[in-house]
Amino acid sequence: MNELEARSFDRTSDRHYAILAFEAAARGCSCEGYRDWYTYRRWAAQGMQVQKGEKSFKLPTFYTVKEVDKSGKEVPITRRSTSCLFCRCQVKEVTK
Repeated sequence: MNELEARSFDRTSDRHYAILAFEAAARGCSCEGYRDWYTYRRWAAQGMQVQKGEKSFKLPTFYTVKEVDKSGKEVPITRRSTSCLFCRCQVKEVTK
């Protein structure tokens, strides 16, 4: 993943944006969803490192997959997952 891909999203959610805004306010920072919150890998792709001892915020997410049922028909199944996110206040630039 390059830096540009690490900063862009295929899909966004108003609900997730609101949850992240609420979490940022609880932490006392002004980080915004889809601009200041990324997974560990996305931060690394941007040349940033999560600071030692920082804990992620676990954001519940859902995704849909197609599975074949007993009759051989493809049906969409929604599954639950969790994304572990860090805000900009929890990372620092990697020094070389």
